[in-house]
Amino acid sequence: MFWVKTILLPPVAIGMTVWVAVKAGGNGTFFSRPASVHGSERAWLWLSSMTSITGGYSTLAVNIPDFSRFSKDPTAQYWQMPVIPFFKTMVALMGIVSASAAQQIWGKAYWTPLQIIDTWMDTPGGRAAAFFCASIWLLGQLSVNISANAVSFANDVTTLAPKYFNVRRGSILVAFIGGWALCPWIIVASGKAFLNFMSAYAIFMAPMAGILFTDYWLVKHRKYDVPALYDPRGIYRYGRYGTNWRAFVAVFATIIPLLPGLANKVNPDIKLAEGLQHLFTFNWLYGFFLSIFLYYFCNLFFPHRQTLISHVVTGFECLEGIEVEREEHGYTNDGKVAPEPKVSQHSSSRDD
Repeated sequence: MFWVKTILLPPVAIGMTVWVAVKAGGNGTFFSRPASVHGSERAWLWLSSMTSITGGYSTLAVNIPDFSRFSKDPTAQYWQMPVIPFFKTMVALMGIVSASAAQQIWGKAYWTPLQIIDTWMDTPGGRAAAFFCASIWLLGQLSVNISANAVSFANDVTTLAPKYFNVRRGSILVAFIGGWALCPWIIVASGKAFLNFMSAYAIFMAPMAGILFTDYWLVKHRKYDVPALYDPRGIYRYGRYGTNWRAFVAVFATIIPLLPGLANKVNPDIKLAEGLQHLFTFNWLYGFFLSIFLYYFCNLFFPHRQTLISHVVTGFECLEGIEVEREEHGYTNDGKVAPEPKVSQHSSSRDD
């Protein structure tokens, strides 16, 4: 399914953008229209727009380990660094061009391809094109939601309640929550509603990304006991209740000042001080860096010494009949491949 989407969706997206631009006689008026905001208002609006875009990237920052953990070597994910921003920029550019051209043709900016497809229903050929293009967009939407939402949520809920959930059950649960309980048709009703949702979404994702970054690079220095990560009674249990209170402090101390701004986004009738409005406009940058600061200093003054191990424990240090010397196995601190591990043969307890 994913390969079918990869092959069919790009030609459809590019073709629809080219068609609507040609029909409008150009890329519309968005690119030549004079600015309607100036000065500090423009600067705050720019920050708000950047926060909305970063909210989309933050899902990858938090959830990409769900897939990168299956990499065959530590360099497998490097190609994502240029490719993901490139394709996100291209998709956004096609959306802007299409909306601008739609404004020129129909007098209204259409921000989703389905709105453009809806204008093809006057002729048999147009309805046939609408059927095939809409089917491919549906396939693309299903693929994106499986990879970006279903898998990550299923992994998380399986970790939290393995007695009751597996990946399949978790995917079904998130399909119900995301497909019905969150009313996604309201979120995508307009470009403004979608951007408001993404900017609000970022207040929760930013501290998560900041804590993951800090714990891996600054606190643990990339040294984890991998088998203990899967042990409910291991060193990463963090006390009786299985909660790392340092992360709890960093998350909630970051989110609480942003809640009034979130309420204002949901209900514009709620009055909000200008300072809190401005704070919400760059909530991702605020949340990311403040969570780094708080989580790092909580660990600096109140370290959890059990988890501060001196070397990586992969779980493969002792294979059947082979003992791998721990200090020479894996990768050095600068990311280079370490020398070949020394091994020693031991007699097997089983008969050959």
